[in-house]
Amino acid sequence: MPFYDIVTLIGFGFGVALSITLFSLSLQRTPRRAIDRAFGILFLSFTLWFGGHFLSLLLDLLFGSVVQLEVKALVILAYVGLAMTPSSLLHIQLASLQSARGHDRQLGLKHIFIILLFYCPFIIFVARNATALLHDNSFDPGRSEIVDIPFALWMIFAITMSVTFSEKLIETVRYEADRRFYRDISYVLAAIGLGIIVVYVFSFYRLPYVGQYLDLFMLLSPAVPMAVFLYYVYRYNFYRLVIKPSLVYSLIYGSVMAIYLVGIRRFGEYLAQFPDVNEELVEGLLLIALVFAFQPFRSLLQNRLDKIFFKDRYYYQQFLRELSDSISGIVDMEQLLKTIRHSLESTLKVTKCTIIIFQKDNDHVAVIKKCGDAEFPYFTLLINALQDTQHFHPRRQLNDHRVFTALKNNDLALAMPVYFEQDIRGLIALSEKASGNPFSDEELAVLHTFANQIGLAIENARLVQERLELIERIHQAEKSNSLGQLATTMSHEIKNPLTSIKTIVQVLHEKADGEEKNDLGLVINEINRLHGILEKLLSFARPAESSTERVDASVIIEDAAALLRHQAQQNNITLDFRPPDGIPAIIAKRQSIREIVFNLMLNAIQAVGSNGVVHMSLSVGNVPVSIARHHKVKDIPHLIFVCRDDGPGIAKEIRAMIFEPFYTSKTVGTGLGLAIVKRNVDELGGVIDVESNTTSGTTFTIYLPLMSKKHHDESKE
Repeated sequence: MPFYDIVTLIGFGFGVALSITLFSLSLQRTPRRAIDRAFGILFLSFTLWFGGHFLSLLLDLLFGSVVQLEVKALVILAYVGLAMTPSSLLHIQLASLQSARGHDRQLGLKHIFIILLFYCPFIIFVARNATALLHDNSFDPGRSEIVDIPFALWMIFAITMSVTFSEKLIETVRYEADRRFYRDISYVLAAIGLGIIVVYVFSFYRLPYVGQYLDLFMLLSPAVPMAVFLYYVYRYNFYRLVIKPSLVYSLIYGSVMAIYLVGIRRFGEYLAQFPDVNEELVEGLLLIALVFAFQPFRSLLQNRLDKIFFKDRYYYQQFLRELSDSISGIVDMEQLLKTIRHSLESTLKVTKCTIIIFQKDNDHVAVIKKCGDAEFPYFTLLINALQDTQHFHPRRQLNDHRVFTALKNNDLALAMPVYFEQDIRGLIALSEKASGNPFSDEELAVLHTFANQIGLAIENARLVQERLELIERIHQAEKSNSLGQLATTMSHEIKNPLTSIKTIVQVLHEKADGEEKNDLGLVINEINRLHGILEKLLSFARPAESSTERVDASVIIEDAAALLRHQAQQNNITLDFRPPDGIPAIIAKRQSIREIVFNLMLNAIQAVGSNGVVHMSLSVGNVPVSIARHHKVKDIPHLIFVCRDDGPGIAKEIRAMIFEPFYTSKTVGTGLGLAIVKRNVDELGGVIDVESNTTSGTTFTIYLPLMSKKHHDESKE
């Protein structure tokens, strides 16, 4: 078999594999747009061209003149595909231009008429050459019988217009990968057009020996833009198609192995010239060597192909290893989620990434942590869809109608669930990529693998966080216990002698007069202040009352305001409280509520100083999501007590310490008021929130559940 025929057969075989692959992929597009139909026609023309020639060459090689009619029919079919190529090129460029302008669903009548004009030369060339081919018995398959000057000029015109359209599309398309594709494809088409001019217009194909190879190269040249297209489809998901690496490996392995096997055959024919050499034995040994060398050759070739074509695979594998190492030592949940989010955004080049940690109880989903800005109006719908398809392959899960609908309703491109011990614990929600391309199989595989690691890392962080919180609570309990013991000892040791001193001073005060009487009055006031401090110490130290009852918070606020109104009026401070209607009673400890209200109001009066207002309000509602998520508060109705003053505010640097026992920024006071408030709020299962700035004063907001935990559990039963 001549070397030229070997190259021709392999070349057209490779073209068949490329064209059939692309044509089958184009049929997968749903719904089909104008540009999809244009690409489908181009791939069909390539399939006819390469397939017709490949089959005709194969039949001619196997059966010779016996199948001459069938060979002619296949060659005519091949030239039908070739004649269709220039028209389909122009069709693609017009459809691409309309798609870039946003008119990609349907073309107008004017554009349809222009496309029909594109295909008129195709009909003319087919009709003119089909009859000649049927009556010509001297041609061979794989030659350029109809590539005459008129057809070459028509092809050059189509290529020129395609290059012009491609250059225009480079300026209009949105994504960089698309711009690179059109730039590369314009270079390839320009090179093919130049080759047509040299080989056919200037008749270089008539040159002896080298001419037939130039002719063959031009006949095989459509495989070059197809290979470029296939590369961009895999590398950048161009045309929104997905190609598996196994397909690329199969194509290249098949081509390489075909060349190698044909080479062995050619070497055997060469050895046949030597009578003393057993060429059949040599061929057998070479084939055995090929079998043993195939595996290392395959591994070497696959590694080389991965580095050239599939760089993303190595990149994502390295990213997975590095990120896994970086998050293994992070125990703070917020820092962990931020690290993961920033890594995914920079690696996958997505416009937005949000990670949510939640707890699902039947149909209720409670968000524990959220890192990201995305909002999910149909969050429960998405979680249920992912749970229903949790055993699907990631690609199949993404294409499932339930998941697809939920993603679309939440304006997401991808949502990867995070599992721990078969329970869904979180979600990695991604918007579309900056390039506009869909997520590749490598990216889905990386996310799927990494989601499992995230589940383990989040669970570890949660356990460590709970352990740290438990240690902190134990520390605070020990600290409070020590302070309580100290306060109790001090109160008993000081209170008795202080009472005796007060009695004696009161007797002296009654007998004295003038300046001495005033001085003794000051001493009595200071003794009373010491008694107040001791009472607060005992209040902080003694265990809170254990019994709960129905408490009307409005009455307690009014009572506290009545007690403090005299002190407020002395400093020209207005206490503003308007009891609302319809506020239900709260199931709580009356003394605890009284201490909370009294200490907050007193603290506000002291913070204002003089000439100010202390506003108080009472309402019922739910805890804001941000506060509830941070403090892990249940989504149940709460009594909301707000105490706001227009004082100088609390400095940022001391805001975290205001609830510490004995800490105070005032010249007078014990520093126990807010500590008592915090302790009582915690005991009642509530939350305290503080907002303060130097212009509008300080606002304390207390959220108390309307029922205690015990009563809430009983009501559920």
